[in-house]
Amino acid sequence: MSLVKAIKRLEYANFLIRKKATGDLNTFAKKMKLSKSAVKHILCEMRDLGANIKYDKLRKYYYYEEDGEFCISRFMKYGEMLTKDKTAYIGKPEELCFSEKAVFVLCKDI
Repeated sequence: MSLVKAIKRLEYANFLIRKKATGDLNTFAKKMKLSKSAVKHILCEMRDLGANIKYDKLRKYYYYEEDGEFCISRFMKYGEMLTKDKTAYIGKPEELCFSEKAVFVLCKDI
């Protein structure tokens, strides 16, 4: 599997988990278009990378026990300043990393 494909899978899993839209393992696998064992493997890898992922048996979905997310599909050069046009692409699920919060702006602009 290519690195890009693995990153996109990780980001989509992150997106579903953050939205609490995974459903049970069967549903999660269907949404990811993967086997249950492949989704289990992704969850294990996410946990290995520090994500504290839990399963709510009552509501039947996976969730992060702590606030946080993965967002790794944009390479940032040290000291790089993004234009407003470029920052518009960061955080759009359909275009980049399945995150509404990952927007890079200058501190003075906040």
